[in-house]
Amino acid sequence: MPVLQLDSIGKQFGGHWLFRNLNLQIEPGNGLAITGPNGSGKSTLLHCLAGLVRPDLGQMKWSESPIGRPAMASPGMELPGEFTLKELLDFHFTLNPMLGGYHPMEELEAAGLRAKASLQVQYYSAGMTQKLRLVLALLSESSLLLLDEPHSHLDAHGQNWFQNLLAKVSTGRCLVIASNDSAEYSLCRKTLGLQG
Repeated sequence: MPVLQLDSIGKQFGGHWLFRNLNLQIEPGNGLAITGPNGSGKSTLLHCLAGLVRPDLGQMKWSESPIGRPAMASPGMELPGEFTLKELLDFHFTLNPMLGGYHPMEELEAAGLRAKASLQVQYYSAGMTQKLRLVLALLSESSLLLLDEPHSHLDAHGQNWFQNLLAKVSTGRCLVIASNDSAEYSLCRKTLGLQG
């Protein structure tokens, strides 16, 4: 199974280092929680891991070729609002192969999202949108699963659904969760605290 190695990773904005000289291995099955105060770089580090932001220092490398693109869910991640639920699911899983044995509509129903497949995503509540983001990430076949404050906008039922699904789909994958809520990263065995 591929392992992601971070060698002296660093990122700065406006001359201020959010983090630098980070050296660690992200291994399948262990899970890494990134904690720290607001502005310490938790989300930025996730964006670096996803390939959305380039680090200013260091490099990231896989021990072997990873499966798929990094799968990410973040409360600030925009979804195309003009798409219907069915259109978005079809579009996403055409670009990103789906984990075998799962069906996104069934998982969304289990999460309590009872939207019609023909409803445009722009009419979703914040909680409905977050459940959709999570399903898109969790069910994408990928070696790297990146989650930023996954409980955002979820009620108790939604949080329980998420934790149960995460336990099933994170096996054998590199999992990174950015959060200061230990309930969100209970499956992670390692913690990285950023100071900002």
